[in-house]
Amino acid sequence: MSNIKKWEDLDHWVEIDLDKCVGAGECVEVCPADVYELNNGKVTAENIGECTDCLACQDVCPTNAILRHSAWD
Repeated sequence: MSNIKKWEDLDHWVEIDLDKCVGAGECVEVCPADVYELNNGKVTAENIGECTDCLACQDVCPTNAILRHSAWD
């Protein structure tokens, strides 16, 4: 079973599989809204309310650990 952490606000939510996350930080670098940060070698999405729905985080993750959702999808 995967260790999935979920962050959400009214219109957006992100699930990160912490077992898959290797802390590469590519999502942190590519996110134009600073949604992500690295904490203890894993990515967190503490600023999910700033998400712009660009999907760059999901596209750049080398282990496919990020699954981003929007109420508008």
